[in-house]
Amino acid sequence: MENRDILNESVQDLENSNFSNGIVQDNKLIFTIGDKTYRVRMPIQSEQSSIDHKRNLAQLEYLNQEGCITRKQLTQKLKDLNLFDMDKIESQKNQLIKEFKQAQFILATSSNNSFAIGECKLKIEIIKNELKNIAINTSIQLAPSLESRLEKFIIEYTTFLVTDIQDGKEWKRVWETNEEFQKADSGLVERCAANITWLLLNHQG
Repeated sequence: MENRDILNESVQDLENSNFSNGIVQDNKLIFTIGDKTYRVRMPIQSEQSSIDHKRNLAQLEYLNQEGCITRKQLTQKLKDLNLFDMDKIESQKNQLIKEFKQAQFILATSSNNSFAIGECKLKIEIIKNELKNIAINTSIQLAPSLESRLEKFIIEYTTFLVTDIQDGKEWKRVWETNEEFQKADSGLVERCAANITWLLLNHQG
């Protein structure tokens, strides 16, 4: 599966999931895959210390690798080669966000105009898809950068530490060792990683 397809499925998974208050409780997010129930949770202090330590080690390792490039350097290189212009992308994204807010306002004030409501809903969906495509393309273009690699490492290592499976009335870790995690089904890992990403972003918000 291509990187774009994987990212698109992860974003779609987040859009389709029901993150109501009944599912997110005590900094934990519960979800089901098939007939099994899983949860991801915010790291406890000792786990966060382990994540920070592993991140620092990974950064040192990446910095010593041939071809290591920062996001700023990569962005400039892509622009110089006319492959990807972050400034233009940001301008396009800001314009879409402005149009999105305008459409939302029109939708909120057009309660008696069914045609206007339909047009606004369609426009909002189109804008959402365009913003999603921008996010996916940006992520793919910047994936080789030091910062993106570290972000990916942190999400994967956090997923390994904080994903549990329900066993009767108890919760047990899905993966006892990192080796088990590395050999795990990619579909399960991607779903868990998408959910922990959402939980982390929601917690920060």
